[in-house]
Amino acid sequence: MSGEESDVKSNKWRMATTENPIALDSFKKIPTHGSDATVDLLGELGYRYIAINPGSSFRGLHDSIVNYHGNEDPKLLLCLHEEIAVSLAHGYAKVSGQPAAAAIHDLVGLMHASMAVYDAFLDQVPLVILGGSGPRDRFKRRPIDWIHSADTQAELIRSYVKWDDEPSPSSAFVFSLIKAHQIANSAPYGPTYVSLDCALQEEEVSLDSVEGLEIGLFQPHPPIAPDLEAVHKAAEMLCNSRLPAIIGGRIGRNRQATDLLVELVELLGAAYMDDRNTVAFPTDHPNNCNLDPSVLADTDTILSVDVVDLPSLMDRSMPDDGTSANTSSIIDLSMGDFGARSWSNSSGMIKPRSIQLLCDPVQGLKELLSAVRIMARGSEVAGRNQLIAERISAARELREANIGAHWNDMPISQHRLVAELWQTVKDTDCLLLLRNTRSWPEGIWKFTGAGQYFGDSGGGGVGYGPGAMVGGALAAMDQGKLGVGIIGDGDFLMASSALWTAVHYGIPMLMVINDNSSFYNDEPHQARVARHRGRPPENSWIGMRISDPQVDLAALAKSYGCWTAGPIDDPNDLMGALRSGLNQALRGDVAVVHVHTTR
Repeated sequence: MSGEESDVKSNKWRMATTENPIALDSFKKIPTHGSDATVDLLGELGYRYIAINPGSSFRGLHDSIVNYHGNEDPKLLLCLHEEIAVSLAHGYAKVSGQPAAAAIHDLVGLMHASMAVYDAFLDQVPLVILGGSGPRDRFKRRPIDWIHSADTQAELIRSYVKWDDEPSPSSAFVFSLIKAHQIANSAPYGPTYVSLDCALQEEEVSLDSVEGLEIGLFQPHPPIAPDLEAVHKAAEMLCNSRLPAIIGGRIGRNRQATDLLVELVELLGAAYMDDRNTVAFPTDHPNNCNLDPSVLADTDTILSVDVVDLPSLMDRSMPDDGTSANTSSIIDLSMGDFGARSWSNSSGMIKPRSIQLLCDPVQGLKELLSAVRIMARGSEVAGRNQLIAERISAARELREANIGAHWNDMPISQHRLVAELWQTVKDTDCLLLLRNTRSWPEGIWKFTGAGQYFGDSGGGGVGYGPGAMVGGALAAMDQGKLGVGIIGDGDFLMASSALWTAVHYGIPMLMVINDNSSFYNDEPHQARVARHRGRPPENSWIGMRISDPQVDLAALAKSYGCWTAGPIDDPNDLMGALRSGLNQALRGDVAVVHVHTTR
């Protein structure tokens, strides 16, 4: 690690003096309120931070964190919007692999945060969300409480949290929180919601019932192992396959996945693909077929490892002429439909499968690999590897030609943006927190495996990126790494104030804004409808473009206290701006580089 990189690891929080609690000389840490015991438990369970947007409905909890617990474990992270608070916790949990928490103010805060809760639910990220509520006792309500509270508050999000509760009396807060933690952190992971009555938070109560509570007796469930007979059948099917393929999904967040996947691919001579917005496999491995997804159309057996929507992925991998319909046998290694809810259609089309390995994905891979080691026949592997290598070589040539053809485009091409950012950060100990979704060019960024890129929102919610990047950068900083990301202009504009939180708490990162001045995802949709109806597709930009006036995103970021460069229009200026941004981030700054890109 270079001297500049070490600055990231040693970066100190630039905490405002008002956030350093006044010490109480006679202070003794003895819980006297239910909220005190709740905060003790959060610390004991490993919650280092709690993202908040202030609200009087959790003023008792706030006092317990600041004056009782000294604003440590958990430490308050002030956010300027509730959706940002939950997105920050979401990003932190994915990157750190540790529990994350947020506190939400009553109904109004929960309504603001609801999209971020939905994202976390679909992304299967463990969060514990605390909501202030009430008072349930009508005679204790202030005038504002009548319009800010409800019976039952959690009904707003009940369809997309794993569990919710409104504990009473306040001595029960701890027991509810233990269960929320246990359920959120048991697979399939997801958010839980505990609503703490604001009047009960402020009651002084006896906490005899929580003394001597053994937290070790209430841990999340251990990984679920697969049925061994099904594992044996799956191993036989893969070993007898003409051309097997393996697809890695959400398992890309788990650093254990890569070695398991690489050995399995090499034993079988299998084609490998990452699911969309996932990285679990080395970019330059000769069996990595991300550059040519049409290989799936030629396989006869597919092992799907924790893939969110396999039918859609297979449809997208069909040749352009649509002549090939895939009839592969499917082995589904995942937690299946355990997390599915009927309210949302998020579980997708029914998943045809020949074998279901219902289990924790890492545990399932370990068991399957053990079986394949015994059965694999090396004589057929070389031929498969040669076939895959020829296909990928041709795809790589096409990619290089495409990059060269658009290298000097103005506005700057997506390929050049990614290529020059990679060249800028490749020798830095960094984590890619966000990236382009539709326009990400495969093969340029050289990943060595899982745990280096952390996917999208899960629920497709625009506005997830800024908060999630700040949370991910905080987790990266704690690991001595630098958080780096590419964010769209629409995503950035929806929650740009997340940058204030990053600057305020001294969380270094390098954010590159991919500004095509449009909510571009919908422009091709509008053009397609117009062509189908015989109408002018040239009008597809109306109601989509973010222009006239064009927003100076660099100036907006600068107003939050960030170091900024841009907007960059000339591709020859891009590398210099990115290098300057990296140097600033390595010194501990929040660096934002604003780039005008092609659509």
